[in-house]
Amino acid sequence: MLRTWLVGLGAGMFLAAGLAVAGQAGDPSLEYPECNRTATAADLEGAKGAHKAATQFYERADYDRAIQYWKDAYQLDCAAHPVLINIANAYEKKGDRAEAVTALETYLSRAPDASDAQTIRDKIQNLKNSIRPAPTPTASESASAPVPPPLLPTASAAPTRPVEAPPPEPPYGYAPWAVTGAGAVTLLVGGILTTSGITDIADAEDRCPGRKNCAAAVADQGNQGRTRATIGGVLLGLGAAGVASGLIWQLGFNHPQPTSSALGSGAAFRLMPVAGPGVAGVGAAGRF
Repeated sequence: MLRTWLVGLGAGMFLAAGLAVAGQAGDPSLEYPECNRTATAADLEGAKGAHKAATQFYERADYDRAIQYWKDAYQLDCAAHPVLINIANAYEKKGDRAEAVTALETYLSRAPDASDAQTIRDKIQNLKNSIRPAPTPTASESASAPVPPPLLPTASAAPTRPVEAPPPEPPYGYAPWAVTGAGAVTLLVGGILTTSGITDIADAEDRCPGRKNCAAAVADQGNQGRTRATIGGVLLGLGAAGVASGLIWQLGFNHPQPTSSALGSGAAFRLMPVAGPGVAGVGAAGRF
């Protein structure tokens, strides 16, 4: 007896919860909450990613997932009211005209002055007319009423897409080219200093072959040439490292990254070149 009573109580609670959820499903204020905040830059990026995923699912006729991702996009950017038209079109394709009406009515309430408001009102009325059951004729009316011609199928409107997001940009912009340019300038200066220093050394050795009892001016010329040649050699090494690091950075790592979306984010790991006075190599960075 106790077991039977417990089973009955559990079934009743489950049924009550199901009825409560079903009662809330058609409430626009719960399904499409009022827009009372401003989307952040991260929200806008997430909304763009969710819209892109929803469009792909819509084109593959996976309307349930398209609806879910468009709802995610609208929650992230609640000022993008045209997304509600996309949701309505997906519901209509799916065959759920009541939900399509809810989405379109929410759009009109959020954007009453939109340029397509009258077109949306007409579509809502057509959807409601298709949902409303036709009255059952009496026997006498059935016998006398003419048979209406069959309705021609109408093409569903293509989804109204919000403004497409701009193409993704490389994560490091022009920084790799700046590193390459700095390396090239360093190479040029190093080459000039090295060439000048070697020329002065050779000229001093010609004027004082044995480097003994040389005039002070000749000795200074040789010493200064050796100093410039040494500095030039260091600059040549740093410049070559800068050019190589910049090219590796640009060609190997400076590519547009996939936009984060409602699919979630996981761990990220990346490599980036490191160049500086006396050092050149590759660094690693990661996050979870």
